[in-house]
Amino acid sequence: MNFKIVAGIAAGFVSWWLAFYATTAVFAVAWPEMLEAGRPAIRDNDWSHITGSMLSLLLLMYFWVNPIAGWVTVFITKNRKHALITVIPLFAYAAYAHFYNLWNLLPDWYNLAVPILIPPLVYLGGSLVKLEGS
Repeated sequence: MNFKIVAGIAAGFVSWWLAFYATTAVFAVAWPEMLEAGRPAIRDNDWSHITGSMLSLLLLMYFWVNPIAGWVTVFITKNRKHALITVIPLFAYAAYAHFYNLWNLLPDWYNLAVPILIPPLVYLGGSLVKLEGS
């Protein structure tokens, strides 16, 4: 595996996290109640203040964040298959977080949706890159 592939996959992974934190920061500024509900969730693992509306907004965020990871990966590597490699660590983390750590703390619909959305949306983001000859 050459450096360009490794760099592209790493950049895709890092871009997911940057987009995630930047978007949640915007949500926190735009919706102060979300910030107040998020503090005990992060600090004390107390997710009881997060409402269904907040979870719905967070779920919508993944329709933006996941494609960014795929787009960045494919933009650098010039190969759509590499978006699927970027999926592996993102899905592994989300599956562990939502199927194990958060399963009894958040609604099932949310815990199922977050990891399941990762593969198709990351690949979709990668498919949006215009490659030579395509």
